[in-house]
Amino acid sequence: MDPVSTPAATTNSRQVTPRLDAINLMLRDLHTRHDEIRHRAAFRGCTSELLTVQQELVDYLLRMKNALQGAETANPEEGLNYNSFT
Repeated sequence: MDPVSTPAATTNSRQVTPRLDAINLMLRDLHTRHDEIRHRAAFRGCTSELLTVQQELVDYLLRMKNALQGAETANPEEGLNYNSFT
């Protein structure tokens, strides 16, 4: 019997897919420029900290995504800065 077609594997993939979808949506949101939040950060003097936290969240989510997908190698996205539009 093919392990991919077993009920346990199917159930597991059904549980992983919503998690991957949620991670992808969050990554998309983190890659979206939120001018209102950036304006508040500038007003409070914490723009660089905000961008650092944003990058840390992106890195964390990419690691989670790769782990769920069974990636064994380092992130292909590693080293990219998603705040480069600042």
